[in-house]
Amino acid sequence: MADDILKNRLSHAYIIEGAYGSGKHTFAMSVAAAIACQKKDELSSPLPCCTCPSCKKIFDGNSPDVIFIRREEGKATMGVDVIRELRQDVSIAPNELPVKLYIIEEAHLMTEQAQNAFLLTLEEPPAYVIFLLLCETSSSLLETVRSRAPTLRTEPIDTERIGTHLCRISTEASALARSSPEEFGEITAAANGSIGRALELLDAKKRKPIVAKREAARDLVNLCATRRNSAAAVRYLNGLPQKRDELTDQFNFTLLCLRDLLLCKQTENAPLCFFANREEACTLAYSFTTPELLGLCDAVNETVDRLKKNANVRLTLTSFAVRCGLIQ
Repeated sequence: MADDILKNRLSHAYIIEGAYGSGKHTFAMSVAAAIACQKKDELSSPLPCCTCPSCKKIFDGNSPDVIFIRREEGKATMGVDVIRELRQDVSIAPNELPVKLYIIEEAHLMTEQAQNAFLLTLEEPPAYVIFLLLCETSSSLLETVRSRAPTLRTEPIDTERIGTHLCRISTEASALARSSPEEFGEITAAANGSIGRALELLDAKKRKPIVAKREAARDLVNLCATRRNSAAAVRYLNGLPQKRDELTDQFNFTLLCLRDLLLCKQTENAPLCFFANREEACTLAYSFTTPELLGLCDAVNETVDRLKKNANVRLTLTSFAVRCGLIQ
């Protein structure tokens, strides 16, 4: 994209897709700074330079031409009123930069009515306007919107790079990495490839429920590996949350665990997204055959699907336990 900025051939809109905390906002700000960068014609300089007055103004959030569009406070979606205000503002020329850049946060939460209203501007925007639509999944956007903007995707970051970055930007993270490497490893693994989530997990209160769910996922997979203790299995199932959304979240952690085990069966160097300790993952992986792990994944996916369809929670858990051989 840097080459497109230097050659002034940017599209009038881009969809930036990626999981929460994967760097979409940082990327959008970097694009804005790269366009405004006073050193962009010096090809030997990185783009953006991050040091010139224009770059600093943008990264400090002080540029009048970099505008954030957000859903109204307290609203679950972004309604048409927000887009109507955007359309009015678009007609005003930029103050300082050659462009006005609109960063639409959580674009996947735009209602259909809002997207259709936005489409009127997206089809024929002024030449000085660029839209960056940040979303977790572009499939939530109308096809008519997706067809008018290239999609760029942020990728998950491996745990080692997350750990290195955390220690570089946070004295708290650096201290934790030295005093408790295992706990720090739990944070980088639980972040699931997201710098933003890793930063949140440095807060012990936010970390506690995530660590508990990860431990519960390990316990379930270990129970499936032994299949000899029905009483322990019943106690485990009785201890699971009864609310569908919480239970679904718990089973999604189990899927991440099983995903790592399957990768360990295939290669020694696969990047892991659940286990911080590769040796632990490999040991547990070889408690199963590959067909057994695939069968467990199917059972978990079926359980999640039934929960989403409002099946009885207790009957769904019992069916899962029987299918996995946890109880007879």
